[in-house]
Amino acid sequence: PDHAALARQAMEGRLAPRLTTLLSPFDPVVWDRRRALELFGFDYRLECYTPADKRRHGYFTLPILRRGALVGRVDAKAHRKAGKFELRSVHLEPGVRLSERLVNDVAAAIQRCARWHGCPQVGVVRAVPQDFGSRLEAAFERPGTVASA
Repeated sequence: PDHAALARQAMEGRLAPRLTTLLSPFDPVVWDRRRALELFGFDYRLECYTPADKRRHGYFTLPILRRGALVGRVDAKAHRKAGKFELRSVHLEPGVRLSERLVNDVAAAIQRCARWHGCPQVGVVRAVPQDFGSRLEAAFERPGTVASA
């Protein structure tokens, strides 16, 4: 792509974010907690050092970046030998509206991550709101409804 043209479009406010992806806890978007809170209203903490009974979102949560906004977080475990990607918990941030488009965008991002880990099956253990989990499960089961890129 023409990076100079993209940079100009971004500076002029003519570039709209379209990507949905899972971020590493060490991604520059979130590793500076204060900046993530100030810019995105996203209070992020890597909870692997927090005692299990005090964790709010999970051991190693990955922020969900959707179209330029941090909309949630997922704590996943790859069971590679079994080919299963377990979503131990998946949370939407307060105020994020649950829609079919959001579900499909997030499901596609999770499936890309799962495939990267060699896990073609994805299952949800816990979701907040609960309806988000059941709708994600349905999206994972529908052929052709989740984008592959």
